[in-house]
Amino acid sequence: MKNKILFILLFGVLISLSFFGVAYAQNEDTDFSQEAIVNFHADIFVNADNSIDVVENIVYNTGEIERHGLLRNIVPRSSWGHKMKIENVNAVDENNNPYIFTTSSDSGSNFEIKMGDPDVTFTGERTYIIKYHATKAVAQFKDFDEIYWNVTGNDWNIPIYAASATVFLPSGVTAIQSSCYYGLEGSTEQCSLENEADNLSYNFTAPVPLGAGEGLTVAVSFPKGIVTPYTWAEKYLDTLLPWLIAILLPFLTLIFSLRHWYKKGKDPKGTGVIVSQYDVPGDLTPMEVTGILSEKISASNISAEIIYLATKGFLKIKQTEEKVLGLFNTTDYELTKLKDSGDALNEFDRKLLRGLFSSEVVKLSDLRNVFYSQIKGIADSAADGLLTKGYYKNLGGIKNSAGRLILMIFMTIWASGFFGGILGVLFFNGNPFPLMFGIFLSFIIYGIVSYFYPAKTEKGVATREYILGLKDYLRIAEKDRLLFHNAPEKKPEIFEKLLPYAMVLGVANIWAKEFEGIYTTPPSWYSGSSNTAFSAVMFSNSLSSFSSYASSSMTSSPSGSGSGGGGSSGGGGGGGGGGGW
Repeated sequence: MKNKILFILLFGVLISLSFFGVAYAQNEDTDFSQEAIVNFHADIFVNADNSIDVVENIVYNTGEIERHGLLRNIVPRSSWGHKMKIENVNAVDENNNPYIFTTSSDSGSNFEIKMGDPDVTFTGERTYIIKYHATKAVAQFKDFDEIYWNVTGNDWNIPIYAASATVFLPSGVTAIQSSCYYGLEGSTEQCSLENEADNLSYNFTAPVPLGAGEGLTVAVSFPKGIVTPYTWAEKYLDTLLPWLIAILLPFLTLIFSLRHWYKKGKDPKGTGVIVSQYDVPGDLTPMEVTGILSEKISASNISAEIIYLATKGFLKIKQTEEKVLGLFNTTDYELTKLKDSGDALNEFDRKLLRGLFSSEVVKLSDLRNVFYSQIKGIADSAADGLLTKGYYKNLGGIKNSAGRLILMIFMTIWASGFFGGILGVLFFNGNPFPLMFGIFLSFIIYGIVSYFYPAKTEKGVATREYILGLKDYLRIAEKDRLLFHNAPEKKPEIFEKLLPYAMVLGVANIWAKEFEGIYTTPPSWYSGSSNTAFSAVMFSNSLSSFSSYASSSMTSSPSGSGSGGGGSSGGGGGGGGGGGW
């Protein structure tokens, strides 16, 4: 009898030593003086309502670092892509003593449990038993249902020396198939599985310690009919709702924009009858005329405005030529200020004169890479003047420059990313992309419609018809001009006065031909370099060349700088990570 007892004792010692050897072999690479998770075990209970109850037993060693406690982060998203609700959270030690803890959530990508006293630190080892309930955790397929769960999460910044999990199915249910994966996210390395005799629980263990960023994931499938089928809304609404809103938002934006345009962006109805006119309406300048007729103001309009100011005695234009290397002639234009900018009637003309003249005499070539910064302010001032004078109710796209368009595009991208990202994460299952797309498209739609918002007043519509009548008069040939009643006599001063307007209306050459042989003396405000006989057509061509050269010089900007220089670990629902704090 004694021999038998001695044999049993020796056998028990040998078995114990063998287990110790295995445990030592498994953990021979671990360093218990360093911060780490010594052991991470989770019990996962699958419920008939598709939820799970999870109990995590985490042994945490701070090493030699003073810590307040443990952070546990859980990703509240199921393996089938739907948002889970993490609730009924509790945290105790191995003796069931409660920990101080707080929870926080960004409602999309992270649920944080922060355990420990902010006023107390410790070193060494502590056990944290965390309990929580997760809804919508079970994935449902055509032929089976499945719990696919990232047990530890892959976002720990410290190693996990031992990781394991046990999955408990509802009573009487046997799994169809089960799998276990460990390692870095995406790893398909398999880990060991043990079934209990009753086949109601399934034990999974990582065969080696897990490094920082590595995790343990388990998957157990079971027959249909065990858990409650998801309703249509539960199954699809979380996924479809963001896209429905992404489609509905641009549609509503379009309706709102068109309604707004109909109320505030639609011109009053004119007479529809164009009657030839012989003078400029209301002392409008060429830049204002094109702002009313075409609803835009460009650099070519500004060059015609310079000629207009020359006819009003504010400046003189002189064409110059210089030889390059004694071989080639280069053309430039010299502008001489004759009157102070303060004498100009309009604010935009005053801005134009101030922008042109940094000294009494300037060359157009000197305006390259300098004057371009003035154009937007001049054009906007002219547009504001049309609003103040009662030609427009609102300006809309008149003030939309290329720079404004680029700014709008960048603002659209920023707004869609910022608001779509935040709202998508907070309210739409952590998926920002549908809402980002919807907001981006809405901004584009609103931007396009708002471009057509400029709405004239009745005065503006009548003035536009008047300008079209003036254009008709300027472009009609002599043989047809006899049909006009009360047409003014063709005099050089009439030619000069209306020439800048003929330029912005695109009929300068036709207008000049009507004064061939009548307008034979160059004006006091312009001198060319040609020695040939002066004519109206030649003068018109010279001013056209001036306009092209001026537009090129004034819009030229400096170049920008070129400096600057099946399943897997981590899959499934849950996940996250943690660390000390």
